[in-house]
Amino acid sequence: MDHCFAWFGSCREDEAWMDRMSSEKQPDDIARLYGALRNSYRRKIVEILRDNGRAGFKELHATLRISVGALYHHLDMLEGIVTQGSDKKYELTNLGRSAINVLGASEERIISGNVRPLMETRLGFLSKEIFLGRTLFRYLNEESLRSLPLAILIAGLGGWVSSQSGLEPLLLFYVNPSSVFSRSWLILLFPLGWLATFAAADLFCIIVFHRKGGDLSLLNGTAFAMLPLLLVPGLALLTRQFAPGRTIGVPVILLSIVLQAWVVSLLSSAISVSKGLKLERTALASLGVMYLNIITLVTALQLGLF
Repeated sequence: MDHCFAWFGSCREDEAWMDRMSSEKQPDDIARLYGALRNSYRRKIVEILRDNGRAGFKELHATLRISVGALYHHLDMLEGIVTQGSDKKYELTNLGRSAINVLGASEERIISGNVRPLMETRLGFLSKEIFLGRTLFRYLNEESLRSLPLAILIAGLGGWVSSQSGLEPLLLFYVNPSSVFSRSWLILLFPLGWLATFAAADLFCIIVFHRKGGDLSLLNGTAFAMLPLLLVPGLALLTRQFAPGRTIGVPVILLSIVLQAWVVSLLSSAISVSKGLKLERTALASLGVMYLNIITLVTALQLGLF
């Protein structure tokens, strides 16, 4: 039994505590608890807090050497196990100390017994990748500087496709061209919309969630989140090429609505990864950006710009 004793306390006490815990909690709850501590960075955070008692965000960031957004994410995943005091320093909760004791001593029992982490279906995984792009945004977060040229390329492509189609991008919407901008200027509107969307999302996170950092990751993620919007001018170009004289009409309107929902989902995921926030919280930020976009569009229509 000595090899099971990984953290502290006695194995016999740990086994007894595990029995009580198993009888009081549902298997799914124990699996989620174990799942939160399976990650090596989260275990390292727990080890630091266990050994030092308390630690600040800067200390954890300097020790782990991961992005600000990733550290926020791991701390959020340790909710209930790790808490933050009034002085902004992190420490283990009573539940955290007990759970770590049990999970460290009885890890083999949890894995080999009836309690197993919930497995995700392939369909569920593919759906998340398509509509949320979690793997892509994690890569952008880890390789922010290398990904910047790709984000700039997307912005440039968006500007070129917009100018060729004659449709005018207004942040997250496409509208009929106005008399204010010539077609040659349309190439700049998509990149400007990218920067404005990033700035709005970043400012929203700072004001509402008090989360700073991860700016380059969010900048790149915003460009990739806006990528589905290019289907609208792309379809307009194809229609002009293969069916000259025909209007794109209702199908494009319906497509735009679907694309807006997709962009909001991708933007939520980009904010989640770059800022280390839970997805259900970042949905509020992306919806805030969308509402700001709608207000801008309505204001422009009232001023007769379109």
